[in-house]
Amino acid sequence: MTISDDDFAEWRAEQLRRRVEAFQARRPVMLRHAGELNDEVAEWGSRLFDGTARTLVLVGDVGVAKTWNVWEVLERAIKVGYQGSIIFSTQADWQEVVGPPADYDRLREMRQADVLVLDDLGASRINEWQREKLLGIVDERWQHARPTAVTSNMDEFDDVLKERITSRLGDTAIVVTLEGEDLRAAR
Repeated sequence: MTISDDDFAEWRAEQLRRRVEAFQARRPVMLRHAGELNDEVAEWGSRLFDGTARTLVLVGDVGVAKTWNVWEVLERAIKVGYQGSIIFSTQADWQEVVGPPADYDRLREMRQADVLVLDDLGASRINEWQREKLLGIVDERWQHARPTAVTSNMDEFDDVLKERITSRLGDTAIVVTLEGEDLRAAR
């Protein structure tokens, strides 16, 4: 049996449709609205396809659409065919993963994902145990040039994350500062 080009194209379109639907189902309800994607974030997303995307750091005050921008750029990338694995870790997810006891399977997945998102990094206290686990993730991702997206309200990462982590996150990073009013307060 031979598969025709039309059958293959139909199969690929169905696979893409399912991947987009699965990603959209994971996207939080309050982040599914339309908006304007930041140009630098969009550029980072386009680099996922040629393997040159590295670290994206979105900083800014509360409610300026940092998390929305990351969800949006990744959804757009998937819609045009990005096939990589994506792990989106909220601050609450991170707290569960690092325990103690640490979830070493999940930590391994975070190190190896094609794209890792660390949302609201530094929003809660980070102790030495957590920093040690984060260093392992950031270091392996940095060594293998795997894209990592970070959102944070912090201006200065060294105080909380310490130099070893911030050096690796900052190497070749695109740092985008989003400004504006708290969009949630405006609803």
